[in-house]
Amino acid sequence: MSPKALRALFEIRLRWSDNLIQEEPRPRGGGLWVPDTPRNRERLDKAAALGNTLYGDQSHWIEKRQA
Repeated sequence: MSPKALRALFEIRLRWSDNLIQEEPRPRGGGLWVPDTPRNRERLDKAAALGNTLYGDQSHWIEKRQA
């Protein structure tokens, strides 16, 4: 495979502060990793914005890693 055909794949997930009080059991501090596609990023941007509105500024953010 030529070097031009190789590309780095990334994953993103919604993260939230460990200090948040949750009414229902959920993964502590972060959600599931999903491929970093425009659709997934848009969904997580909206989820982070809603979380920040409900729980305070910078309580939710998007985390990125190389897959």
